[in-house]
This record gives sequence, structure tokens and C-alpha cells, in this order.
Amino acid sequence: MSMEIYLLTDEKVPTTQAWQAGVDALAFDVRFVDDQSLQADEVRLRAACKDKPVLMELERTSLAKVRETFPDVAFPDHVSCVHALYWSKTLEGGLAAYQAAAAYLGLVKGLMIDTEEGKLKTPDGAIELARKMTAEMPMLEAAMADILAKLAAKQRN
Repeated sequence: MSMEIYLLTDEKVPTTQAWQAGVDALAFDVRFVDDQSLQADEVRLRAACKDKPVLMELERTSLAKVRETFPDVAFPDHVSCVHALYWSKTLEGGLAAYQAAAAYLGLVKGLMIDTEEGKLKTPDGAIELARKMTAEMPMLEAAMADILAKLAAKQRN
């Protein structure tokens, strides 16, 4: 796992089935492979996005740790639950994580902060960001394919 998003909520989504219902309601691409409880402090999440396997991890953490990571952000005084959502550093992994995080927040009305932008997002802001990433995915895939083709051609020469 290498990238992360923090979810700050006063409620928890209890299972991947409930989470998947939130994903489906938003018509996102991510699909959880296993039906499992999310009550443990650390849960490995096998998923698929755009028909490619993705591994994510949901880990309970503390608001203090998140405040330490982002000292310039004005966090709420208290939230009941803070999770870090980690994912493998692939295009599909990033898309799956942002879609999953947005769906989670849509279900429980919390806040999200990611290590890339470092800004708090409401559920609507997280959903908007996930939709933007979804729309940009074909362009990113094409750019990646072009880079890989150029590298392959250079290695043949």
C-alpha cells in the first residue's frame, strides 16, 4: 500500500455490502470482491476497478495522527471514527480508492482529506472529485499506453 485518504466520520459503514450499495448508487466502477465486516481495526479489501484487480486497506487511526500529518488544516474538534484508506499505486487503484472514499462519505456524511491535495472535502466535494477522476481516466490510460509504447520501442532499438 502506498497512497492514502483519511475518512473522518461520526458513523461507520458496517460491511462491504453496505459500502457497495453506496458505490452502486453513485454508478461508480469499483467493486468489492469479498462480502466482509468492516468492524476490525484493519481490513484488507480486495476489489476490482475497470476489470482490473485492486487491493485496498481500511485502517482505524486517530484524529491526532491526521492533525499531525496536516498541521495547517482546520479539522473539526471531534469525530468518532477516523480511517485511513490505503491502495496500491496504480491508475485503477487510485480511481477505486477515490470512488470508494466518496461513496463511504456519501453514506455517513463525513469529511475526507487526501495526501495529494491536503484539503478537507465534504461528501459532495469527494463525489465531484471522484467523478472528475473517472472522466479523466481514458486520457490517463492513453498517456500511459503511449509512454509504455515509447519505452518498448526504445528498448528494441
